[in-house]
Amino acid sequence: MNWWSSEFASRHLPTFLLFLVVLGSTIATVLVFSSSIHSLRTSYQTDMSTVNNELRTIQSQQSSYQQQIATLTKLVTQSLNATDEYISNITSTLNKTETTISQDMATVHDIQDSQNTAMAVQFAGMFTILVILVSGYHLSQHIRHMHSPVVQRKIMAVLWMTPIYSVSSWVSLVSTSAEPY
Repeated sequence: MNWWSSEFASRHLPTFLLFLVVLGSTIATVLVFSSSIHSLRTSYQTDMSTVNNELRTIQSQQSSYQQQIATLTKLVTQSLNATDEYISNITSTLNKTETTISQDMATVHDIQDSQNTAMAVQFAGMFTILVILVSGYHLSQHIRHMHSPVVQRKIMAVLWMTPIYSVSSWVSLVSTSAEPY
C-alpha cells in the first residue's frame, strides 16, 4: 500500500489543513496579544512614573506645608497677645492640609488599583480566547472522527466545561455585579 494514496490524502489532508489553520490563528493571536501586552507594559510604566512624580510633588507639598505650619506656629508663639482666633485658624489650616494630602494619597492608590485590574482583565481575556480555540479544535476532531460515540460524547461534555468556565470567570472579572453568578 502506497502511504500517499488518494484514500490516505483524502482522509488526512483536511485534518492537516485544519491543524495548520488553527496553528496559524493561534500564533497570530499570541503575536497580537504579545504586542498588546508590550504596549500595556510601556503604558503602565509611563503611568507609574507619572504617579511617582505626582507622589513626589505631593510629598514636597506636604513638606512645604509642614514647614509653613511650623513657621506659623513659631510666629504665633513668639508674638505677644496671641488670640484663640489665630490658633483656631492655624489648626483648621493644618486639618485642611491633612485632609487634602489624605485625599491625594487615596487618589494615587485608586489609580494604581485600576491599572492592575485592567491588566488582569486583558490577561484573562487572552487566555479565555485561547481556551475556546483549543477546546473548539478538540471538539471538532471528536465530531469528525466519531468512532466510539458513547465514550466520545462524554469526552465532549467534559471539553465543553473549560470554555464555559473561562467565559464565566472572565465575565465575573469584568463585571463585578455578575460575580455571584
